[in-house]
Amino acid sequence: MFRETITHAGGDSNGTAKESHALMLLRLAASRGDAMEATRTGGARIRWTRGGHSSAIAVRSIVLDPETPVGDLDGATRFLLARINLGDARYEVHPDRRVIAFDDGEAAPVETARLRARRLVAIGGNGRVRLTLSARLGLLAHEHRQAGGGTDGFAMCSCGFTASGPTGEAADAVLCGHRQVVTAAFVDSISAAYGAAIADRR
Repeated sequence: MFRETITHAGGDSNGTAKESHALMLLRLAASRGDAMEATRTGGARIRWTRGGHSSAIAVRSIVLDPETPVGDLDGATRFLLARINLGDARYEVHPDRRVIAFDDGEAAPVETARLRARRLVAIGGNGRVRLTLSARLGLLAHEHRQAGGGTDGFAMCSCGFTASGPTGEAADAVLCGHRQVVTAAFVDSISAAYGAAIADRR
Protein backbone atom coordinates (compact mmCIF):
# COMPACT_ATOMS: atom_id res chain seq x y z
CA MET A 1 0.00 0.00 0.00
CA PHE A 2 1.22 3.48 -0.86
CA ARG A 3 0.36 6.95 0.34
CA GLU A 4 -0.48 9.01 -2.74
CA THR A 5 -0.02 12.78 -2.93
CA ILE A 6 -1.27 14.50 -6.08
CA THR A 7 -0.31 18.12 -6.80
CA HIS A 8 -2.82 19.77 -9.14
CA ALA A 9 -4.28 23.16 -9.94
CA GLY A 10 -6.29 23.22 -6.71
CA GLY A 11 -3.39 22.27 -4.45
CA ASP A 12 -2.58 18.83 -2.99
CA SER A 13 -4.82 15.80 -2.62
CA ASN A 14 -3.89 12.87 -0.39
CA GLY A 15 -5.04 9.28 -0.48
CA THR A 16 -3.86 5.69 -0.63
CA ALA A 17 -3.02 3.44 -3.55
CA LYS A 18 -2.78 -0.33 -3.76
CA GLU A 19 0.16 -1.87 -5.60
CA SER A 20 -1.99 -2.40 -8.69
CA HIS A 21 -3.00 1.27 -8.81
CA ALA A 22 0.58 2.44 -8.23
CA LEU A 23 1.79 0.22 -11.05
CA MET A 24 -0.96 1.56 -13.33
CA LEU A 25 0.18 5.13 -12.57
CA LEU A 26 3.79 4.25 -13.35
CA ARG A 27 2.86 2.54 -16.61
CA LEU A 28 0.69 5.49 -17.63
CA ALA A 29 3.54 7.90 -16.86
CA ALA A 30 5.95 5.79 -18.89
CA SER A 31 3.58 5.71 -21.87
CA ARG A 32 3.22 9.52 -21.75
CA GLY A 33 6.93 10.14 -21.31
CA ASP A 34 6.49 11.82 -17.92
CA ALA A 35 9.52 12.28 -15.70
CA MET A 36 9.55 9.70 -12.91
CA GLU A 37 12.11 8.58 -10.40
CA ALA A 38 12.25 5.70 -7.91
CA THR A 39 12.95 6.74 -4.32
CA ARG A 40 15.08 5.12 -1.63
CA THR A 41 11.98 4.59 0.54
CA GLY A 42 10.54 2.27 -2.12
CA GLY A 43 8.25 4.79 -3.75
CA ALA A 44 8.31 7.01 -6.82
CA ARG A 45 7.88 10.60 -7.93
CA ILE A 46 6.10 11.41 -11.20
CA ARG A 47 6.18 14.93 -12.70
CA TRP A 48 4.78 16.47 -15.82
CA THR A 49 3.98 19.95 -17.10
CA ARG A 50 0.78 21.33 -18.48
CA GLY A 51 0.26 24.56 -20.36
CA GLY A 52 -2.46 26.87 -19.11
CA HIS A 53 -4.54 29.48 -20.88
CA SER A 54 -1.62 31.89 -20.54
CA SER A 55 2.03 31.31 -21.29
CA ALA A 56 2.61 29.93 -17.78
CA ILE A 57 3.63 26.29 -17.47
CA ALA A 58 2.06 24.42 -14.56
CA VAL A 59 3.93 21.58 -12.88
CA ARG A 60 1.87 18.59 -11.78
CA SER A 61 3.10 15.64 -9.77
CA ILE A 62 2.20 12.39 -8.07
CA VAL A 63 4.29 11.14 -5.17
CA LEU A 64 3.95 7.54 -4.05
CA ASP A 65 5.36 6.66 -0.61
CA PRO A 66 5.04 3.13 0.76
CA GLU A 67 3.23 2.92 4.08
CA THR A 68 6.17 0.79 5.23
CA PRO A 69 9.43 2.30 3.88
CA VAL A 70 11.88 -0.34 2.68
CA GLY A 71 14.58 0.90 5.08
CA ASP A 72 18.24 -0.04 4.82
CA LEU A 73 18.92 -2.51 2.03
CA ASP A 74 22.23 -3.97 3.12
CA GLY A 75 24.18 -6.46 1.07
CA ALA A 76 22.65 -9.54 2.72
CA THR A 77 19.13 -8.24 2.19
CA ARG A 78 19.80 -7.34 -1.45
CA PHE A 79 21.27 -10.79 -2.06
CA LEU A 80 18.20 -12.50 -0.61
CA LEU A 81 15.80 -10.27 -2.56
CA ALA A 82 17.70 -10.99 -5.77
CA ARG A 83 17.41 -14.71 -5.04
CA ILE A 84 13.66 -14.42 -4.49
CA ASN A 85 13.30 -12.41 -7.69
CA LEU A 86 14.52 -15.40 -9.73
CA GLY A 87 10.97 -16.71 -9.46
CA ASP A 88 11.12 -20.07 -7.68
CA ALA A 89 10.56 -18.84 -4.12
CA ARG A 90 7.64 -20.22 -2.13
CA TYR A 91 6.36 -19.83 1.42
CA GLU A 92 6.38 -23.02 3.46
CA VAL A 93 4.90 -23.63 6.90
CA HIS A 94 6.50 -26.46 8.90
CA PRO A 95 5.79 -27.56 12.48
CA ASP A 96 9.00 -25.89 13.69
CA ARG A 97 9.48 -23.02 11.25
CA ARG A 98 8.03 -20.80 8.55
CA VAL A 99 10.42 -20.10 5.72
CA ILE A 100 10.84 -18.83 2.20
CA ALA A 101 12.08 -21.89 0.35
CA PHE A 102 13.89 -22.25 -2.97
CA ASP A 103 14.67 -25.21 -5.16
CA ASP A 104 18.16 -25.32 -3.63
CA GLY A 105 17.57 -24.26 -0.02
CA GLU A 106 15.68 -21.83 2.16
CA ALA A 107 15.98 -18.50 3.93
CA ALA A 108 16.35 -18.65 7.70
CA PRO A 109 13.07 -18.28 9.62
CA VAL A 110 14.24 -14.99 11.17
CA GLU A 111 15.11 -13.62 7.73
CA THR A 112 11.76 -14.79 6.35
CA ALA A 113 9.93 -13.03 9.18
CA ARG A 114 12.00 -9.87 8.72
CA LEU A 115 11.28 -9.64 4.98
CA ARG A 116 7.57 -10.10 5.61
CA ALA A 117 7.45 -7.56 8.44
CA ARG A 118 9.21 -4.98 6.24
CA ARG A 119 6.71 -5.65 3.43
CA LEU A 120 9.53 -6.47 1.03
CA VAL A 121 7.83 -9.67 -0.13
CA ALA A 122 4.26 -10.76 -0.82
CA ILE A 123 2.81 -14.25 -0.83
CA GLY A 124 0.34 -15.27 -3.51
CA GLY A 125 -2.60 -17.61 -3.10
CA ASN A 126 -0.49 -20.46 -4.45
CA GLY A 127 2.26 -19.82 -1.91
CA ARG A 128 4.62 -18.26 -4.42
CA VAL A 129 6.71 -15.42 -3.06
CA ARG A 130 7.48 -12.28 -5.05
CA LEU A 131 9.08 -8.94 -4.32
CA THR A 132 6.64 -6.14 -3.60
CA LEU A 133 6.61 -3.14 -5.90
CA SER A 134 8.10 -1.02 -3.11
CA ALA A 135 10.98 -3.49 -2.70
CA ARG A 136 11.73 -3.37 -6.42
CA LEU A 137 11.58 0.43 -6.51
CA GLY A 138 13.79 0.66 -3.41
CA LEU A 139 16.36 -1.68 -4.96
CA LEU A 140 16.36 0.36 -8.16
CA ALA A 141 16.91 3.60 -6.25
CA HIS A 142 19.71 1.98 -4.23
CA GLU A 143 21.44 0.85 -7.42
CA HIS A 144 21.29 4.40 -8.80
CA ARG A 145 22.02 6.57 -5.77
CA GLN A 146 24.43 9.50 -5.99
CA ALA A 147 27.86 8.17 -5.11
CA GLY A 148 30.07 11.21 -5.50
CA GLY A 149 30.53 14.66 -6.93
CA GLY A 150 27.75 17.18 -6.78
CA THR A 151 30.30 19.99 -6.99
CA ASP A 152 32.58 21.50 -9.64
CA GLY A 153 30.35 20.29 -12.47
CA PHE A 154 30.71 16.59 -11.65
CA ALA A 155 28.40 13.93 -10.20
CA MET A 156 28.52 10.14 -10.16
CA CYS A 157 25.87 7.43 -9.86
CA SER A 158 26.56 4.25 -7.91
CA CYS A 159 25.99 2.32 -11.16
CA GLY A 160 29.09 4.01 -12.65
CA PHE A 161 27.32 6.64 -14.73
CA THR A 162 29.18 9.96 -14.60
CA ALA A 163 27.42 13.29 -15.12
CA SER A 164 29.11 16.57 -15.93
CA GLY A 165 28.00 20.13 -16.51
CA PRO A 166 29.15 23.72 -16.19
CA THR A 167 28.11 23.74 -12.49
CA GLY A 168 27.44 21.25 -9.75
CA GLU A 169 23.72 21.94 -10.07
CA ALA A 170 23.86 21.21 -13.80
CA ALA A 171 25.68 17.92 -13.17
CA ASP A 172 23.07 16.98 -10.56
CA ALA A 173 20.34 17.68 -13.13
CA VAL A 174 22.04 15.33 -15.62
CA LEU A 175 22.26 12.66 -12.93
CA CYS A 176 18.57 13.17 -12.13
CA GLY A 177 17.79 12.68 -15.81
CA HIS A 178 19.75 9.42 -15.75
CA ARG A 179 17.70 8.15 -12.80
CA GLN A 180 14.51 9.07 -14.63
CA VAL A 181 15.63 7.11 -17.69
CA VAL A 182 16.43 3.97 -15.69
CA THR A 183 13.14 4.25 -13.79
CA ALA A 184 11.19 4.43 -17.05
CA ALA A 185 13.15 1.45 -18.37
CA PHE A 186 12.37 -0.47 -15.19
CA VAL A 187 8.64 0.21 -15.56
CA ASP A 188 8.74 -0.89 -19.21
CA SER A 189 10.47 -4.12 -18.16
CA ILE A 190 7.79 -5.18 -15.65
CA SER A 191 6.28 -8.36 -16.98
CA ALA A 192 2.60 -9.02 -17.55
CA ALA A 193 2.90 -11.96 -15.14
CA TYR A 194 4.14 -9.68 -12.35
CA GLY A 195 1.36 -7.21 -13.06
CA ALA A 196 -1.17 -10.04 -12.90
CA ALA A 197 0.26 -11.24 -9.59
CA ILE A 198 -0.17 -7.75 -8.14
CA ALA A 199 -3.70 -7.43 -9.50
CA ASP A 200 -4.65 -10.86 -8.11
CA ARG A 201 -3.45 -10.06 -4.57
CA ARG A 202 -6.22 -10.58 -2.02
